[in-house]
Amino acid sequence: MPGNKAPAPLSQRSREVLEELTRLRGALEHQGLASVGDGEDGLILVRLCMGLDFDDWEHICQEGQFQQWLALPAKGDATRHLSRIQRTLEELTHQTRHDPLTGLANRRAFEKTLKMELERAHRAGNNLSLAILDLDDFKAVNDTYGHICGDRVLTMLSGIMLGGKRGYDLAARIGGEEFALILPGSGLVQAEASLERMFDALREQSVLCDGAEAPVQVTCSAGVVCTKGKLPLSVEQFVAMADKALYEAKAQGKNRIVKAPIPDLLQAPQATLVHAQEKQFLFTGPEK
Repeated sequence: MPGNKAPAPLSQRSREVLEELTRLRGALEHQGLASVGDGEDGLILVRLCMGLDFDDWEHICQEGQFQQWLALPAKGDATRHLSRIQRTLEELTHQTRHDPLTGLANRRAFEKTLKMELERAHRAGNNLSLAILDLDDFKAVNDTYGHICGDRVLTMLSGIMLGGKRGYDLAARIGGEEFALILPGSGLVQAEASLERMFDALREQSVLCDGAEAPVQVTCSAGVVCTKGKLPLSVEQFVAMADKALYEAKAQGKNRIVKAPIPDLLQAPQATLVHAQEKQFLFTGPEK
């Protein structure tokens, strides 16, 4: 078919450049220098490749997965190539924040966003809910029908999450079959209602997989936690609370949502007790 033509083989010159870049990448990875993190110093590596044009470079990028590398013409005005560079930078920015399979935010973006939302909720005293979701018996799907089928299941759930969330919620894939949903401004009731709608949609959908006599259907479990913004909470603390509720959902039989205790209320009795003891001391003196 015309749309399925295999790409033309690389020229000898392009093949030499690809091999050199591959060796360089291998050397950098061996030294633990394959990427530069936020706030770290680094170098921009420059190499003149005579006889190479942009079509050759795009072919090399596709062949060797060098999408994170940029190219500029050695001669002439580079202005007309700026849009290409801008597009590449936008793609790189998207790649650093999104899971390549599902298109959801990745764990790095999830943790940065959750940290920001926790700080905002504490400053304003607003609700913030977090749900951690995990597909039930996902390993059995992979083992029985293969990873291609498993990828279709992951993509199906991610589509449901993207379609069911609000514009300012964040849906993320934070592990193999583990997902997260950040819901700013939502209390437990609202968060649970949003999750129930997604779970209902998941129960109604299925995927076609090779070797399966019938479409494959899956279920999901979730743990959800909500803060009222009264206490300062770290990302690790908040995620641990949702994780604990998720484990409880699995223990109860899966295919369900379990709500964690509200951390703000857990601290309230102690604060109230201290306040009462202070009043007793002020008005009656210490106990004898």
